[in-house]
Amino acid sequence: MVREDAALATQSPRIHPVPRALDALTVGSIAGNMNRVGDALAGFIDGFAEALAEHFDRHKDLLDDLGYEEARRYGHEAAASAVAPVVWAEIVGERWDTSTTAEFLGVSRQALHDRLKRGTLLGLPGRGTTWFPTWQFDLTAHAVRPVVARILAAFAETLGQKPDPLMVASWASGPKAGLDGLAPVDWIAAPGRDDQALVAMARRSAAQLAA
Repeated sequence: MVREDAALATQSPRIHPVPRALDALTVGSIAGNMNRVGDALAGFIDGFAEALAEHFDRHKDLLDDLGYEEARRYGHEAAASAVAPVVWAEIVGERWDTSTTAEFLGVSRQALHDRLKRGTLLGLPGRGTTWFPTWQFDLTAHAVRPVVARILAAFAETLGQKPDPLMVASWASGPKAGLDGLAPVDWIAAPGRDDQALVAMARRSAAQLAA
C-alpha cells in the first residue's frame, strides 16, 4: 500500500493515495533504516516504490479510480509475484533456459518442445522461455539422462495425467528416506546408484499424491 501518512491510512482505509506519497519510501529513507529492514527488504521496497510511482504518473486517471481495498489486494499480489522467482529458484535449483539447453544438447528449439510433449524431458514454463533443471542432463555425454523419461512416465502413469513440472522439480530436490536420505537430484548424480530405485520412489510419491 502507498500512503500519504501511515497513521491516517490506518485510521481510515478510504484515504485515496496519490503518486507523490511515494516520497515517503525513497531510497534515502530506506537506507537510513537499513540495519532494521535488511538489504533484501529495502531493495524490494525501493524497487516497488519507484516503479509504482512511474505507473501512477503514467496511468493516474485509471488508478485514481481504485478503492483502498482493491488497491491493497493488488499490492499483496504484486508482493507475491516479486518474491516468487526467488522461492521458485530455490525449489528448482540450477537450471538452463531454452537457448542454453538447445545448444548443450545440439538440438533445435522445436526438438526440445517435442521432447517436452513426449514427456522425455522436464521443463518449467517461464517468461519468454522454458527452464530446464540441469540435474536431468549428463554433462559429459551432452545428453538427457535416460532415467528422466522413466521418472516422468512413473508420475504420469500413477497420477493418470501429465504431472505438474514444478511438482516434479520440487520432488526431485527433497531428501527421500527410500533413497538413503538423498534427494533424487543427488541420487542421480552419485555413481553406482540404481535407477530402478529412483523410478520406484517416483511411483510411491505419485501414489501418495493421488491418494
